[in-house]
Amino acid sequence: MITAVKSVPRWVYHVRRIVAVLIVVLLVRALLDDDTPPPEPSAEETSVSASETTTVRRHAAAQITSGRPVEMVVPVLGMRAGFEEADCRVVDGAIDPKSMDKACALTGEGYPYALPGTDATDLVVIAGHTGAGFSGVFDKLYDGTAERHTVAEGDYLYVRTETSGEDWLVYRATDLHDPDKKALASDPAIWGNGPMPGRLLTISCIQPANLLADSVRNAVVGWQLEGTATSEDVETVFQPR
Repeated sequence: MITAVKSVPRWVYHVRRIVAVLIVVLLVRALLDDDTPPPEPSAEETSVSASETTTVRRHAAAQITSGRPVEMVVPVLGMRAGFEEADCRVVDGAIDPKSMDKACALTGEGYPYALPGTDATDLVVIAGHTGAGFSGVFDKLYDGTAERHTVAEGDYLYVRTETSGEDWLVYRATDLHDPDKKALASDPAIWGNGPMPGRLLTISCIQPANLLADSVRNAVVGWQLEGTATSEDVETVFQPR
């Protein structure tokens, strides 16, 4: 005998459908209301993120041992100069650098002057030629046509040495002079009356407007050590011309 399948009342289907809908709604709400905080980043992830977003600015060494200068920069003039490897040549009592395109430091036997550094025990003397009809390393330090210094008190000079690495010594202009060459060596306003640690002089010839005339005066700038700077600091303020 074949027994007929017993039919399920219609209301049962409606109840099952309502229950299924309610279950879906509850699941969706549970997902939306999940307040579980995201996992904390690991120490390694935090370290990598910090290194990618933070730039640490390097500070210059506070102390730089005296050493032979290798480069100087005067930002206000857009001037950059290299140096001779040896002491300044002196001919008949006058400073006479061997090359036209490099500066030199006046040190050595018979001269008490120091090499640049935060520990310099006396003044530093740096000399360079100017040219009459041709170029010289210190041409920008004085305008012979207008008969005036091209730097002013308060302007900066930066010097890098063999001992400073990537750092520079920072000097600031304090006094300007244009003495007759014969009077230069005996002028106490320039040389002082004793040791002058921290002081630096730049010395060059003043070329007269008349190119046929002799140079009879020197352009001298006195600078005072103010501290040290990094290469990044110098490149930021230096604008070549």
